[in-house]
Amino acid sequence: MRSFCSSPELQVPMLGKGRGCVFDLCTGNAGSGDQRMSATGSLSTLGIVELLQIAGLFRKMGSLRLLFPGQRVITAYFQDGHLSGLTDSGRVWQLGDLLTSLGRLEEVDKQRLLTEAKTRGKRLGQLVIDHGFYTKVEMEGILRRLIMQSLLFAVENEAKGGFEMHLGAVSQTTVMFPVTDFLIEITSAVDELERLRTVLGPGEGALRVVAEVDESDTLRDLPYRKVQVLAHIDGEKTPMDVAAASPFSPTESLRILSDLAGLGVVGWADGDPAQRRARVLLFPVPDRPVERDEGSAAPASGEPRTSGGVW
Repeated sequence: MRSFCSSPELQVPMLGKGRGCVFDLCTGNAGSGDQRMSATGSLSTLGIVELLQIAGLFRKMGSLRLLFPGQRVITAYFQDGHLSGLTDSGRVWQLGDLLTSLGRLEEVDKQRLLTEAKTRGKRLGQLVIDHGFYTKVEMEGILRRLIMQSLLFAVENEAKGGFEMHLGAVSQTTVMFPVTDFLIEITSAVDELERLRTVLGPGEGALRVVAEVDESDTLRDLPYRKVQVLAHIDGEKTPMDVAAASPFSPTESLRILSDLAGLGVVGWADGDPAQRRARVLLFPVPDRPVERDEGSAAPASGEPRTSGGVW
């Protein structure tokens, strides 16, 4: 990469797509003597992993703006090696809707808290904690999931996106998560995504349940965790969408998708409207493993399994 700055502290040797290159942030005046450093480019040249690496290494305040077709914009804010906030114009789940869907926040409570957030100038997540709907630990887990959902979309669409990185003061301090936490998970997820693509062969876009699968045998014999991932394949979700919606980590979800692809259960939808339609699968779902007390009786050997849901 061409060098624009001479200061060694602004130069970072890159890994991944930028391996062997030096990333420089250009310095310019932002008024009143404030020095802001910025860089722009294509995500096909410097990917999400490399940009997060830069954010973690500089350990300064700044923002990373990710631009995609359809005017979707994801902006991550960071300071001192931590991710301090993220906004996404195209996020599937907004926080209030997600909390309502989880069943512990009624619609009327959500609207009341949204109104309170506007009048008091506080964030919805903090008010949910203050009113006792969720604990701080639970809310942090939900926010991590929302952030990861946006970052996974960015990773899957790197070939179509661009970025703008700015170092300087930011006002977003919603959370303080170490950048390395997301960097490690995304790196592992990218490896699993490449493995999945290798197993599936040529194609891209959404996944579908292969129509030729013998539901009475293959689907019935799937273990619980594979069923949980399979339930999110609806002919509309891409692999990263499934990974973001699955109850398991993105890396594990993609690993399970690779296993399902190897069994011939899932394949590319290939843009065919007939293939992209969600299929309703009727098959028994194995019970989730239950820990039993030493004194409790084991189920009878001939006892039928719980009938599964409709996917």
